[in-house]
Amino acid sequence: MNKNNKKQSENTSSYCTKCFGSLGVASRMKIYLFIKKSGKSDVNRIVKHINLRQPTVSYHLKDMKILGLLNSVRKGKRIYYSINKNCPINHSHCVLGDLNI
Repeated sequence: MNKNNKKQSENTSSYCTKCFGSLGVASRMKIYLFIKKSGKSDVNRIVKHINLRQPTVSYHLKDMKILGLLNSVRKGKRIYYSINKNCPINHSHCVLGDLNI
């Protein structure tokens, strides 16, 4: 492995650790699994199906989007979230999409 590939691999591994760490928070894992199962969802639908308040869900969604775990699309006043199937670092397939949880 050359220096550039090794550095990219280290960066990807470090970033994977951040994503897995984020999902180590039970509330975020519930949100992630709900969105994965439903395909896409807005904050109101998530709040209805998960026993969390809207500000808490919005906080977690924002953090997960910043990390690159989620994509979002605005339609009118609503924002719909979906799972990002690509790694935000190297834009290839994300290993989280392969998890059967």
